[in-house]
Amino acid sequence: MSMDQVRARPPRCVLVNVITGESMECLFNPTHITEKVQVNWNRLAVPGLSHQVLQYQSTGNRQLSGVEFYLDRFFASKQPGSPEILAFRGFVRALTVPPAGTEGVADTAPPRTLIVWPKVLTVETVVTDVEFQYRQLASDNTVLVYTATVGFEEILDVRVTSEALRSA
Repeated sequence: MSMDQVRARPPRCVLVNVITGESMECLFNPTHITEKVQVNWNRLAVPGLSHQVLQYQSTGNRQLSGVEFYLDRFFASKQPGSPEILAFRGFVRALTVPPAGTEGVADTAPPRTLIVWPKVLTVETVVTDVEFQYRQLASDNTVLVYTATVGFEEILDVRVTSEALRSA
């Protein structure tokens, strides 16, 4: 393995606003990810039976909870284009509210978010919650380091089967 390979950064995770097509590359990939799927069962009580009968109801949406994005102004200033770290905050916040121009539309919702993390996952989601934690501030209150912890839930428009998941 060459030194260039050792120093090479892995492909970055990218978030895409599905409505606008705007995307934001993560400054650092999250260090871990938790993927959760809940299977829902009806619990049927049969008189005289010693146990409940489980009847499949549905499978819940895939959830990615507590995905932590780390942003550091010092590191960002050394990257190509010197990205502004608070732009990520604005991008993520925009994923939590309906887009402009949709006032009064009954089924208005925040935009969907496409998460593309090469060799890890690609999933279309909605943001379920966001928490920003400001970890380091300059003497003039400029944000130097913060984290954005985001919850995502997969949103599907088609029926999923076990065969489709095995081939994915």
